[in-house]
Amino acid sequence: MARRKKDVVVQVPEGMPPVPEAQGGARELIAAWMKERIQQIDTENRERIELLRTVGEHPSPIFQNIVQTNGALGMPKSLVAKMLGLTVVSLDRYYADDYDLGELSALRSVAANAIRIGSSPTDPNAGRVAMQILDRRGGEKWKPPKIVTEDESKKAPLIDATKLTYEERQQLRIMLERVAAGGQGEPEGEDSPPQPGMDLIE
Repeated sequence: MARRKKDVVVQVPEGMPPVPEAQGGARELIAAWMKERIQQIDTENRERIELLRTVGEHPSPIFQNIVQTNGALGMPKSLVAKMLGLTVVSLDRYYADDYDLGELSALRSVAANAIRIGSSPTDPNAGRVAMQILDRRGGEKWKPPKIVTEDESKKAPLIDATKLTYEERQQLRIMLERVAAGGQGEPEGEDSPPQPGMDLIE
């Protein structure tokens, strides 16, 4: 913000009280603002100094923030350790809780958003999201019915007639017609001779 007085532009720090002339009470107001600003700058500098002082020590507040952020993003611990110049063992020793807290923060945020959508009366995805939540957390009553599929490996193999000779196809046709007509075969025993054409069906 700039103030013009007698064609002289005066640059005013951001947040400084807008007083036209620094006289009387205005001077006290500016002095109080400057004192507060100086204290704020001093506090921030002390915090930075403390962080820098503890960078080489473990656990470090700077490293804790980095590990939590990468844990929330799902980055592998091996990559986080390499980025910080640590071994995975040291990362687990000093920052295992921070990594877990980062993961928890991400899951909590996603879960809160999903519940917000699922319970919304206006969101078009509310029904689908709500059913997914109930499917996982609503118990057996809310789980979708199980779909039973037939095991393809237990089905009888199909015969590719194009791989049979003409005589073999004729024998197969005769056998299938007899079975379709309700014909009865002989019980097969250990000493029973193999039926003609049975090797073709197997």
